[in-house]
Amino acid sequence: MNAPRTEAFQKFLRAAAVFGGLEGRSLRSVLSRLEVLRFGKGKAVFSEGELGRRMYIVYRGEVEVQGHAEDGDQVPIVRLGPGECFGEMALVELQPRSATVVTKKPTVLYSLSNLDLYSLFQQDHFAYVIVLQNICRLLSRRLRKADARICGFLAKEARKARPRARAPRARA
Repeated sequence: MNAPRTEAFQKFLRAAAVFGGLEGRSLRSVLSRLEVLRFGKGKAVFSEGELGRRMYIVYRGEVEVQGHAEDGDQVPIVRLGPGECFGEMALVELQPRSATVVTKKPTVLYSLSNLDLYSLFQQDHFAYVIVLQNICRLLSRRLRKADARICGFLAKEARKARPRARAPRARA
């Protein structure tokens, strides 16, 4: 166990969306499974295509989630700061990472693995259900944002494809 057991850290966890609703023994169950990781600026936490088995919560610092464009360029998708999490899809499905995550400043992360989640299932059903429910909410919010961005992009492309109406000529 690497996570501090201070009241301030527990308050931080309760305020984080992925751990919201956890109190008392259930909060301590999660806390006891968290592993601390420290990264300097510009370091990759993980890369697209790697097999993922952990999710991360930003305690200090900032990370940028990046994807690959069709031309191979890295494209920034979103920046995340303290209290926000990433990599949670690895706890839902054991699939390769869908993005690369890079630190934008010195960063402290806490991680929870799929085995930690399974251990919660075995030992603290309430904590397990709350964490999974929070992950589902988080994924749903992100999907809604992605849908809105896709709709905005498609509308912009549709406007570009429409022929422009010509202005009527003035008669002399």
